[in-house]
Amino acid sequence: MCWSLYRKPAGKYRRLCSVFLHLCFIRILTHVMSILQYHFFAVLRQILKCRPEVSGLQTVENAKVPLMRFRFSGISVDLTYAQLPVLDAVQAINTSSPQYLRRLDSRSWKSLSGVRVNEQIVQLVPDQEKFQVLLRCIKLWARRRGLHCHLLGFFAGIHLAILAAYVCQRFPNATANGLFTMFFEIFAHWPWHIPVDLHGQQTNCTRSDGCLMPIVMPCSPPELCASNMTEGTFRKIREELMRGFVLTKDLGSHDFEWAWIFEPFPYSTTYEQFLRIALCAPTSEELHDWSGWVKSRFPYLILKLEDNGIECDPNSSQEVDHTVVKPNIVYHWGLIPQSDTLLDTSSLKEDFMKYVINDVYGKVKCTDSELTLSLVGASELPKSMYNDSFYSRHLHQYGVGYQAAADCWSTIG
Repeated sequence: MCWSLYRKPAGKYRRLCSVFLHLCFIRILTHVMSILQYHFFAVLRQILKCRPEVSGLQTVENAKVPLMRFRFSGISVDLTYAQLPVLDAVQAINTSSPQYLRRLDSRSWKSLSGVRVNEQIVQLVPDQEKFQVLLRCIKLWARRRGLHCHLLGFFAGIHLAILAAYVCQRFPNATANGLFTMFFEIFAHWPWHIPVDLHGQQTNCTRSDGCLMPIVMPCSPPELCASNMTEGTFRKIREELMRGFVLTKDLGSHDFEWAWIFEPFPYSTTYEQFLRIALCAPTSEELHDWSGWVKSRFPYLILKLEDNGIECDPNSSQEVDHTVVKPNIVYHWGLIPQSDTLLDTSSLKEDFMKYVINDVYGKVKCTDSELTLSLVGASELPKSMYNDSFYSRHLHQYGVGYQAAADCWSTIG
């Protein structure tokens, strides 16, 4: 009896000690993780900032995928941040290990998704060299036609990589030239209620609400690529895919130059009215941080415009207003009103700024930085946004059924 009475409180005491030690461990681990994050976004940032090869350094610490974005010797780099539950950095090399993936937080999981998916894609394509050539062509086409910016509701690099890999899988013996043609033929007519899946099997990963262009990442478990597409940006993507199909559907019928496929999108002649978004800050460094933060909130602004009955074509190119003394960046988005809706830019700015400063990080950035929204006509656009489109000037000769020449693939490689 005495032994029984003695054992019970000892068991309770041990459980309390265990809970206490567990809470202490979590607190210590949280502190360690915050230190690691500080070293990535503060210490490493300072090291990179001092390097002469690095320019355009931006940090997006509180995004769904925390990252630093910069250019190294002219090459764009997105350096994502993830916290792995390991003490030895050597163990972190195997990012596909289920042992580590099970214990990741959601943001670290998303940060590592790109690495894991890229590894899978390389294993799934039949010819890596032709895949790389095709992907370069598709990315060039997407950039020139204003379709390569995930934050603005268009393609991310991972979307294009999976679409390119799908074409390579379907036509393993095709030349790189033929693969580019088939890219437009397949996806200009793709039934987008069906996800694009590289595994070629019926997947449990079905289209979710609001996912307009479902593309399945080749990882386990399968999941859809994150997407910011809206009705307006999805419509432009489909139009551009159809344009590419019309130009390439018959390579032997007309005298055609492949440069026409890669012509810059003619914003100045396509839209009559534009939303001018001007970002300003006291220094260039603050402007980089400010613009990176605001751009991460652009999907919300696009949806607000559509809620007001106005679709937009958000142009990702950046201009500079030389009449303003402070460092600044200006964007011009083409507007497509669905009715006689009048856009109140003051109300739109007020609503958007509330979203921009919805956490402490945003409030800190907004201290000395500015954002201005206004409406401008096509005649008020900067000269750099005007381009003389050879294809557009000659399209009327052939109409929608325009065909292309057979030897034009030599310019693509």
